[in-house]
Amino acid sequence: MLEHIQNLKNTLIQEFFQLYEQYEQDQIYACVLVFNEYLGVDYLAVSSQRSLFNEQEDEAQYLSEVNKWNIEKWRYRTQANNSSGLHQFKNIFADYFKQRHIYGNPLLNSNDTLQYNHLELLLDIFQQAKQSLSGAYGLDLSQILFFIHVPKQVDVEIHSAQFLNAPSALLDEFLHNKAPQTTMEQSTAQPKLKLQQVDKDLLIDLAQLLEVEPYDYLSIAHEAYLLTLEPSFIDSNLYIQRLIQHVAAMDNHEQGEFALHKEEITQRIQQFYAM
Repeated sequence: MLEHIQNLKNTLIQEFFQLYEQYEQDQIYACVLVFNEYLGVDYLAVSSQRSLFNEQEDEAQYLSEVNKWNIEKWRYRTQANNSSGLHQFKNIFADYFKQRHIYGNPLLNSNDTLQYNHLELLLDIFQQAKQSLSGAYGLDLSQILFFIHVPKQVDVEIHSAQFLNAPSALLDEFLHNKAPQTTMEQSTAQPKLKLQQVDKDLLIDLAQLLEVEPYDYLSIAHEAYLLTLEPSFIDSNLYIQRLIQHVAAMDNHEQGEFALHKEEITQRIQQFYAM
């Protein structure tokens, strides 16, 4: 499985880079990794500001404003029948999750927080690919919103967007667009990421590490690693676990592949209280 994860990461980088090169001048505003309802990888898609309709253009040739976040209407996507691209991963993760959950897909029709175990795996791959594109390739991705789509799982879109992106006006617009759907589809559901006391304690501990001056990457990484050794760590929210593990893996300087600035960690901590 680890080999498939690395291969998927590399393929995501290649596929996005091709789309980026082709549509960069059109001002790409979003990128989505699309799965089918069985968690088979379908395709990667992007949408651009230029593709949005304006009054001087032929409406039939452009994306209407109401469909700005409707990925089924997006036209810029990878080829679904490309055996050397994402298509080769179409059934790998679906089969993997089926083996681990013989009673069904863990991301479908479940309100159990444990479903995020596997969503976390997919998000982590996407996040690593994004970091490599920004670091190794030097691409400025700050104006592009990244998220994951699974049919009829609006909450997956929302949580993936919050995980993969720093707070921004574009993220707020996306969340505002998706929130009404979540309200209608899950009006009786409990919040997926409700913080328990153990979650709050870990967030407080992590925030306190950031107050130590001067800000030292290795020192904070070591202290974050110690947090992962606490008995209660395994019982905490999986998103919080991932954040602390990311901090624990930081390099010793700000240009390191896994480095996080103080402000970025603070923003991620604040996101948990905003959910």
